[in-house]
Order: sequence, then structure tokens, then C-alpha cells
Amino acid sequence: MQLLGWLILATLVLLSLFTAINWTLLAAPASIDLLVVTVQAPPALIVLTALLAIVALFGIYVVSLRTATLVETRRHLKVLEGQRELAEKAEASRFTALAAQIEQELAGTRTLIEETRAQTIARIEALEATFARTLDETANAVFANIGEVDDKLDRLAQTPR
Repeated sequence: MQLLGWLILATLVLLSLFTAINWTLLAAPASIDLLVVTVQAPPALIVLTALLAIVALFGIYVVSLRTATLVETRRHLKVLEGQRELAEKAEASRFTALAAQIEQELAGTRTLIEETRAQTIARIEALEATFARTLDETANAVFANIGEVDDKLDRLAQTPR
């Protein structure tokens, strides 16, 4: 219990103890004026009955407050659960949208890589063809020069000295 609960319980115990000890004095009859009527009754018994009635009313009030709090807490929990489910669904849809966007970006990247690969292969094939043509031309030029040098050497070898 909280401090206030313990304090109320201690007060009720002390009041009960006081009433038990002084019961003969508290139970002595007296003349009580109730504005309209005068009655012969023990005043302490009337005050004690009123006190017990007030305690009972406070107990009922506390129970009703506790019940209202529990009902309100349940209502809030249901609303929070609904909000949590809504947030989870929104998060799941964001993850789905993100996955779709990433897949779209990856598909674009794959397409770009394939296009770049095809362009690179085409350039390499063109360079290979140019290189082969240049190599043939160079080889033909070298063979022609060798042929000319051979002819010159043959002519020099045939010319008398």
C-alpha cells in the first residue's frame, strides 16, 4: 500500500482502540437536539455511526474511481493497440515500397551495366579490327621494304666491282 493507505489504516485502528477503551463513556445517553426533535441517545454512537457512513461512502467513491480508471485504461490500451497495428502496417508498407524502389534501381543499374558492357565489347572488337588491319599494313610495308632491300642487294651483288 501507499503511504496514504497506511496512514488511513493506522487512524482507523487508533479510533477503534479509543472507542473500545472509552465505550462506557461514549454509550452514556444524552439529550440531543436535531432542530425539529429532541432525542435521548448516546452522542458518541451517533457520531461513530456518521463516521462509519462517511467511511463507507468514501470506500464506494474510491471503488467507483478505480473502476472508472480501469475502464479508461482499457479504452486507452485498445486505442494504443490499434495505433500500434496501424504503425506496423505503415512500416511494413514502407519496407515494401523501399524494396520495390531498390529493385527498380537495381534493374536500372543492371541495364546500364549491360549497355556499357555491350559498348565496351563493340569498342574492343573495333580496336581489334583496326589493330589487325594496321598490323597487316605494317607487315606488308615491312615485307615491301625487305623486298626493296633484297632487290637492292641483288643489284649490288650483280654489279661488277
